[in-house]
Amino acid sequence: MLSIQGINKKFNLKTESETTLYQNLSLDVKEGEFVTIIGSNGSGKSTLLNLICGQVAPDKGSIEFLGRDLLKVKNYKRFEKISRVYQDPVAGTSPSLTVLENLSLALDKGKLFNLNKAVRSDMKSYFVEQLRSLDLGLEEKLDVRVGQLSGGQRQALSLLMSLMNEPEMLLLDEHTAALDPKSSETIMELTQEMVSKRSMTTIMVTHNLQHALDYGSRLLMFHQGRIIADISGDEKKSLVREDLIKLFLENDELFVEVV
Repeated sequence: MLSIQGINKKFNLKTESETTLYQNLSLDVKEGEFVTIIGSNGSGKSTLLNLICGQVAPDKGSIEFLGRDLLKVKNYKRFEKISRVYQDPVAGTSPSLTVLENLSLALDKGKLFNLNKAVRSDMKSYFVEQLRSLDLGLEEKLDVRVGQLSGGQRQALSLLMSLMNEPEMLLLDEHTAALDPKSSETIMELTQEMVSKRSMTTIMVTHNLQHALDYGSRLLMFHQGRIIADISGDEKKSLVREDLIKLFLENDELFVEVV
């Protein structure tokens, strides 16, 4: 499904703040895997998602997705098969547009249109059905501007939109970090339901250790641009919070945010 091999990446080249993040980073993700990634700030978690999406280019190495050289695929073409949900609910939606307009844009992602032609009034019944499955009352808010929704409602909508065009892989970039605890748990439950229903290949970056334990079939820990733990199967199921904290401490991450 996804093969990342021999990635090197430096930032701020030829300046006093030049930083080496990745040195020979390699990672394979199989179809249907739900991979959770933890690690301190600056360890390379979100940059990995940026590499996959084309927002960051490697200095060296290869990235293949579904057998194609992803480095030769334009960014907008990548998003035909790869969807991403961001930490900030605003990033995944257009606040000035209605719920209907946002869903219409998501359904027709990758096509050329103006907004008037993009609005899919013919799909209202389908949208209502999908929104009702979220159990957040959004099916009654098709004509409400997204900026008027709560953070949890907006992030749930963003998650639904990310799957509207049936992508092959879902990237979750700390997508519950900006939410209150109750909304965070609601979004994680929705995430699990949607991913399981579609057997969706998923990579989730999170700072929430409990979420890393409770969700996903495989857990990676990043430290200074390296994968220092790769745990799956029964070993992952047997992990407890203290195991993860111990891993952090063993790698001198004494100031990591532990949730």
